[in-house]
Amino acid sequence: MITVPKEDFNIVKEKIKEAPTFVTSILDNIIKGTVHADSIKYESLLIKTDSGLYYVTGQPSNELFLKKIVKIFESSLNQKKRFTLFSTNPAWNQAIEKYFDKELGKIKRYGFSFDLITYKNRKRRSMNDFDVTKINQYDIEHCLEFDIKYYNEYWGSMENFLQKGIGFCVKDKERIISEAVSIFQSKNYAEIDIITHSDYRGKGLASVVAEQFIDYCLSHNIEPRWDCDVNNIASINLGSKLGFNAP
Repeated sequence: MITVPKEDFNIVKEKIKEAPTFVTSILDNIIKGTVHADSIKYESLLIKTDSGLYYVTGQPSNELFLKKIVKIFESSLNQKKRFTLFSTNPAWNQAIEKYFDKELGKIKRYGFSFDLITYKNRKRRSMNDFDVTKINQYDIEHCLEFDIKYYNEYWGSMENFLQKGIGFCVKDKERIISEAVSIFQSKNYAEIDIITHSDYRGKGLASVVAEQFIDYCLSHNIEPRWDCDVNNIASINLGSKLGFNAP
């Protein structure tokens, strides 16, 4: 296994047709991460964030490469570090199950597709009823859910997020009651992470703040992305209302 130099990230990006947003975020040098390959031909690839998210793609037949992934997993386990492995290829899924000897818990996730026509034609609530603002440092320091620790984990720092990320919040006076931020973002995509205070749910706040997020993305030629576990019915329903279609 070799480490791919940053100057070759564009080569890797051309090889990957579809991947989680954190992968393209690394390849676009927006967040820090590491790209490993089986050889200088880059036929098998393991891409990881500093927060412990991994994505595997390419040719799953390289047994030596697979065994090295297992060693990375074992090392993470021993150090009590996060190890979450993503794969969109059935052949890789089978290989992972074989080599990890069922040590990994499996979670199935939906990667939604965004339908711009559905989004534009949906009925929207009046923005006059809410105080919706772009998230700044003060808001992060007085956040509902997405605090400095969150941005340190997924963005490397709060400053990196404020410079390169997208975030909006709804306030009741000075209290933040709903937030929508880009958990990951690349040049072309922004994945939405959203939360609403339990006392304010059922009022449409999640839709309002998500719309602000999506509108911003569209005005900057960024495709919004929605992603969740298959059992997260609330997220699936909200995403569907916003024009995201489940597979």
